[in-house]
Amino acid sequence: MADVGADVTRGNASSNQNSILASKVSRALEVRSDTPAMKAALDALAHLPDHQDDLFTVDSRSVRVAIEQDALQQALMLQKELKGLLLTVTELKKGVSETAAIARRIDEVLHSNVVTSGVEGYAPTSNVPGDSGDVSATGRDALDSALEQEQKLAAVLSDCFARRNLARKRMEAVHEFLERFDLSEEDSRLLDHYAFEDVEASSVNGIAFLNALERVRTIRLELGQTFGSLDVLHQQKQSHRLPEMSSSSSSDANRLGASSALRMMESLAQKQERAYERLYHWLQKYLHLHSHEQQHIGPAGVAQDEDYLDEVLSNPFVRRSLKTLRNVPAFYSHLLELIAQSRRCEETRRFLLALTSGYGGLPPIEMRAHDSVVYVGDMLAFCFRAFSVEADVARALLNFEPEGEEKEDIQDAQDAKDQVKLAEEDPEYLSDKPITALEMLHQSMGGLARPLKSRILTVVSTLARRPDEDDVDSDDGMNDLEEEGALTRAQLSQLYEICGLLLFYASALDKALLKVSATGFSIDSERSLTEKNPLVSSILDCLGEATNAYEASLRVYGAILEQLHQITGDAEASLAHAMVVRIVEVRKSSPGFVSDVDCPSAYEQILSLDWSCDVLVEAALPSCQTLDDTVTLKQLISVARQGNLTDNVQHSLEEKVREKERSLIDVLVDKETADVLDLCGLGSLVTAWERFKGVQVEGMTMASYPGLTPDEAESSMKDFYSSLYSPPIPSFENAIKDPTLRKIARAKIADQVCQRYTALFNAMSQKDGGYDDLSFLGHTPQQVVTLFSA
Repeated sequence: MADVGADVTRGNASSNQNSILASKVSRALEVRSDTPAMKAALDALAHLPDHQDDLFTVDSRSVRVAIEQDALQQALMLQKELKGLLLTVTELKKGVSETAAIARRIDEVLHSNVVTSGVEGYAPTSNVPGDSGDVSATGRDALDSALEQEQKLAAVLSDCFARRNLARKRMEAVHEFLERFDLSEEDSRLLDHYAFEDVEASSVNGIAFLNALERVRTIRLELGQTFGSLDVLHQQKQSHRLPEMSSSSSSDANRLGASSALRMMESLAQKQERAYERLYHWLQKYLHLHSHEQQHIGPAGVAQDEDYLDEVLSNPFVRRSLKTLRNVPAFYSHLLELIAQSRRCEETRRFLLALTSGYGGLPPIEMRAHDSVVYVGDMLAFCFRAFSVEADVARALLNFEPEGEEKEDIQDAQDAKDQVKLAEEDPEYLSDKPITALEMLHQSMGGLARPLKSRILTVVSTLARRPDEDDVDSDDGMNDLEEEGALTRAQLSQLYEICGLLLFYASALDKALLKVSATGFSIDSERSLTEKNPLVSSILDCLGEATNAYEASLRVYGAILEQLHQITGDAEASLAHAMVVRIVEVRKSSPGFVSDVDCPSAYEQILSLDWSCDVLVEAALPSCQTLDDTVTLKQLISVARQGNLTDNVQHSLEEKVREKERSLIDVLVDKETADVLDLCGLGSLVTAWERFKGVQVEGMTMASYPGLTPDEAESSMKDFYSSLYSPPIPSFENAIKDPTLRKIARAKIADQVCQRYTALFNAMSQKDGGYDDLSFLGHTPQQVVTLFSA
């Protein structure tokens, strides 16, 4: 502001300097400089003296305050003007309202009964001004003539107003009728001339065409509700009766004749029929559903890619078109059957390509045919992926609902459909119902059933064949018998793993079928839910064959345990244990043996671990010769417990093994007891005493029998007593691996030795024993038990 003041003082009073100063102030303060107050302030600044002193200075704050006061004054003036304008507009509004009220009253007066008004206005009266009581005949005649003319004029005006009102109501009824039941020019053009040229680029016109087709159907439904069917309209036209309008239509709309409604319905029906037929033929051509076009030829005439059909079926316009064709079940059913047949051919072709040449960038499946489990798993995985895709396609095609479609509109259309049936929805118009999503899935996946089943059954039969059934011999003329056991176990485990794969994929396909069968109105539960998919049926048949092969092979394996023992040198219990280990490993790694996979009841017992363990234990028990074999069988049961062996079967098998174990221990104890008796010196006495009991007669004494003489008895007892402090009982460390069983066997041997000594002691101590001196019996049986058992 000091610079501005300096510039002002150095200027003269000329207009040029004033304008320059005004522009600078305007830019600096951003306020208007053309107001009277601002001009006065600038003029005062321009006439300041050249020299300034401390008493006369320009304060920038004062200038700004003056400018703000001026702006406030201008704002108050503007506010006052706006209030005045508001009052003027309010008064104008009142005047317009009064004018409108006057116009309405005038309109009501003009539409009043003119005849009545004329009669009341021109009624004769006796109080005529200037009349003394009697009216001349001439005047009365003139008055009557004028009254008659005005009455006629009033009648004509009344009739004109009535006709005008009737024409206006008829026009409104016609407009309402056409707006409700007529097509627009654009919709009519689309129905007659749309060429489906922008489906791939942009389906805007295509959606408009389908909307127009749906609009025609809605109009026909409403016309049917309002006027009845075409047959009823024909009858009404012949009898010249007007159709009965709905309660919502006005009385004037009732005058629309049956002939007009009949012509409109026939025209709409023809348009609709031609549009449906064009849409039906276009879908056939676009999807290449004709037999001579199913050569994978794209729209440009060149070979199309393998996923062309998948892409076009996922096109929203194609799916919406198929939904629209539901209203013509004959076209709809035929298209679905053609699509299912085309999908069947395509999926079969893909599967054969995947087997032989590879598909989707993957190597051929048959390259892994040497690995039976991987080979079967790859085939089943491919079929499951194809099945899932086809299930999605079937659901998308038959259960398609456009986005944003209101449920109320759908319900209203369904209610209208229930009340009035169009010609194409009449039962006589259609002989068969359209296929459901489940039936379409059955048909499209049916082509994979036979090649899959034949290959899986070939694998199963190969694995079920024993090595000695092959006709091919080795170079030296001898089979590799030592590998027969391992090969048999490998084949059995592969068979069992294939059964698990078949169980898993059969369960997965069943779940996919349940999802398809549980979707909405497109599934006919009375027909579809009881049908079996061919692919699922083939997998279940393969499961049955694989289960039977596994059962037979496992029984054969149990029957040849002795033969394998002679060939390989492994004990039968070890061979059974190795087989159970392989089965348990398969159950743990296979997805088909988890708890949430349901196994068919016909195969549940054979594929259970209970049955396998029972067969193998029963086959191995008779051939157990040592206690180590029973220990191996116990380990077999312990391993089976990790594979969900049931408690009942476990207890039953353990009891059988314990019984076998007890019998083996008894045999071993009897044999070792004889050896221990010989080592400790009692063997000869026990043997002689056993012979003596066999030949003893009356009067014959033990002391006189050879081997039981006092000298022999004293010598044997002396050797036996000397062995009491170090009993020669075997440790069984090499014969019995289980320490508990070793302890039991040693205890039984000691007990039997003590029993033999007790029997000899009692026999020699009797009077008829013939021993005069019993001093050689230095220990009682209780002492011997104590010392020998220690």
